[in-house]
Formats: sequence, C-alpha cells, structure tokens
Amino acid sequence: MKILDRAALTLLIIGGIHLLLIGLFGFNIVEMVFGDVEQWGTRIVYILVGLSALWCFKYYSFTPRGGSRLKDR
Repeated sequence: MKILDRAALTLLIIGGIHLLLIGLFGFNIVEMVFGDVEQWGTRIVYILVGLSALWCFKYYSFTPRGGSRLKDR
C-alpha cells in the first residue's frame, strides 16, 4: 500500500505543478506532450491525477504525530 500512496502523492504533486504552470504562464505541458484534451493520452493523465487526488483524501484522518485518529473506532 505504501507504493500506491507514494505514487498517488507524486501524481498529485505533478498535477499541482501542472496547474501552477497553467496559472502563471498559460503553459499546458500535458497538452503539449500528449495532444489536446480530445486525445486519449491527455485524458488518461488527467484521470490519473484526479484519482490520485481522491486517493489522498484519506490523509485527512491522520494526526500530526502520525497514525490515524480513527484507529480506535
């Protein structure tokens, strides 16, 4: 499960940097590499980043010291 967590977090960070580039410079690297939004490569990248964001919602249940506050429930 650690590998999946790290992969999701990595994709989420890449997605954040991608949005930063769009916001600051209007530069969309995903569409530059994979084509416009209608291309399957671009859609797959966006789907993977979105799924990674959903996967990382579980981190809201973690406490600052590590572990989960939901552990005893």
